[in-house]
Amino acid sequence: MRKHEREVVGDAAILELLLRCPYLTLAIRTQGAPYCVPLNFGAELAEGGPVVYFHCANEGAKLDLLAKGGEVSFCAANMLRVFNKGAAPCGYTTDYESVCASGRARVVTDEAERLHGLNVLMRHYTGGEFAESAFSAHALALTTVVKIEVSHWTGKRLVRA
Repeated sequence: MRKHEREVVGDAAILELLLRCPYLTLAIRTQGAPYCVPLNFGAELAEGGPVVYFHCANEGAKLDLLAKGGEVSFCAANMLRVFNKGAAPCGYTTDYESVCASGRARVVTDEAERLHGLNVLMRHYTGGEFAESAFSAHALALTTVVKIEVSHWTGKRLVRA
């Protein structure tokens, strides 16, 4: 990181920053240009390190590409404030926070872990925890849960008084 004074250090602090972001953009390698897609997500610190969950349909480009190896990257960001600190337009700048990460994604097949992943996702957006019975069997049958085991991530923040 070029501007070390903006670096967010420590898994707990980076997770906190990530969970303030409304969505992430997932990138998967293809034969041509990278495949990038915005996603809803949930994240937590697990025994092995940071983990991110997302859900998707049972078929499609994401799953086809993940089946070829599962190496992914993602980024998430919040623009906190836009302001003019000098002569416009070059004086405009922003306060922000962001997370960039890479890891390996895999489809979750264990039913208990699938429900856990969905609960992690729901906790991110609702703050709540849901009983297994709260999830529609029909919706679950149409849903794939993917787990990203993060191998490397960085957090960055600039917030001026």
